[in-house]
Amino acid sequence: MVGHQCPAALRLAVEWPAPGVVVVRIGGEIDLATVPRLTELIRQRLTAAALRSVVLDLSEVSFASSAAVELLLHVQRRADHRGVGLWVVPGTGAVLRLLSVVALRERFACRDNAAEAIDEACG
Repeated sequence: MVGHQCPAALRLAVEWPAPGVVVVRIGGEIDLATVPRLTELIRQRLTAAALRSVVLDLSEVSFASSAAVELLLHVQRRADHRGVGLWVVPGTGAVLRLLSVVALRERFACRDNAAEAIDEACG
């Protein structure tokens, strides 16, 4: 697992549970201050040569501004362009509320927990 400390209380960890499958675990705050670095880190993971699936575990995000929606849409567009599967674990807090408010939960392959998303991504 690789961990990164980003600006403004953002935590990021990256795991490769199986060949071609990356799990990006994000915690803390997603806002205008943290999105640029987070976008770059995720973009780097999406350029892996043999990548076939990405799991974004957002269950530890404590605050998500509208910038988080733009980030998710950007990641989905890049994944679609590369033919990579994308699973999102919104958790029960900030990200789930945000996706519900903007009526985008159904747009993503959301799963209740990371284990479920990883099982599907690896399968």
